Amino acid sequence: MENVVKINKEVSIVAYYFKQGIKRLRCYPKKMEWSGKTIIFSEQGLRHPTKKGQRMIHVFDMTDGNTDYRLEFDAEQLTWTLVYVADQAYGPLKDEFQATHLNAVQGAS
Repeated sequence: MENVVKINKEVSIVAYYFKQGIKRLRCYPKKMEWSGKTIIFSEQGLRHPTKKGQRMIHVFDMTDGNTDYRLEFDAEQLTWTLVYVADQAYGPLKDEFQATHLNAVQGAS
């Protein structure tokens, strides 16, 4: 992923929506307040539980259509953390990768 910025700051999730899973109702973030801005998520990506020590952490990859966000929900402390923000737009290739990319494309032709 390009243009990833680590944040690791606690944020406020101010709205949720629920989706019926096979076994139970699942909660997803819908709106977040961070750094004085309100971000409304338009799509969800990956969602998976994991553990940090003994604590259960739920990881959410979300997007607002322009930017990707990775959120973690700590099920024990009931806190949300914004782990990173990634620009979704594809920028120009970095110089060190341009030659490799061009050779791969030309070789595939």
